[in-house]
Amino acid sequence: MSTPVLPTPDGTVRLLDVPPGLPLGVGGVDFTTTEVTLPLGSVLVLYTDGLVESRSSDIDARLTELTELLAAPVPSLPALCDRLLTHLVPASADDDIALLAARVGTAT
Repeated sequence: MSTPVLPTPDGTVRLLDVPPGLPLGVGGVDFTTTEVTLPLGSVLVLYTDGLVESRSSDIDARLTELTELLAAPVPSLPALCDRLLTHLVPASADDDIALLAARVGTAT
């Protein structure tokens, strides 16, 4: 599982500390729940490792790039996802990528 990221309205971005686990959809395995307080207007970003893993870059550098991209204001969630995919995914990506962004407490 990739580390969830939480950008907040004040521009702070943090990687959420959650226990490691199997991918969603894997059945028959116990999992641990985690509760996190999410400030209104924050965006919870969930993604598969294909978004940040690269053979040519260090994972820490890629996570830094992800958090920097999430620190800039974005008018909409589709625009946020487009920004991440455009900047992080090479045209020749050979891994599957799933990306989910959900804003807390608003309709946009």
